[in-house]
Amino acid sequence: MIKDETIHFIFSVAVGVVVGYFTGHWWAIGSALLSGFLIDADHLLDYLIYTKFRRLDLKEFFDQGKFFDKLGKVYVLAHGFEYAIILIILAVIFPNLAWLFYSLGFANLIHLLYDTFANDASWPAYFITFRISKNFDHNKLWIAK
Repeated sequence: MIKDETIHFIFSVAVGVVVGYFTGHWWAIGSALLSGFLIDADHLLDYLIYTKFRRLDLKEFFDQGKFFDKLGKVYVLAHGFEYAIILIILAVIFPNLAWLFYSLGFANLIHLLYDTFANDASWPAYFITFRISKNFDHNKLWIAK
């Protein structure tokens, strides 16, 4: 998990730097970190659902996400390609805030693309609408190993 978070951090900073360079808005780095790195805070909600909100064991939480297997569900509600698409469209609609929406959208998009491949997810697994349609069922979302 530390490796993945390091990669998410590096990709997010890179997106922020590129957007900041092209727009002159260096707050894009912080926005990209929010959307491409801190997005993983939603894993905590899944973990707390798994423990029925009774405990927080950081060792168990950071144990390669094994609690997802035990829970049988994958909610990660902040993870959704739909969000990235909407953010990028908003950048086009609101050019004065393009730096914000591009940094949020592209950092989110890169995060989700990385997660799709790194976590052996089926292609649509990181669409929130797909997860809803599959009742967040872990076995219907991930490629069997």
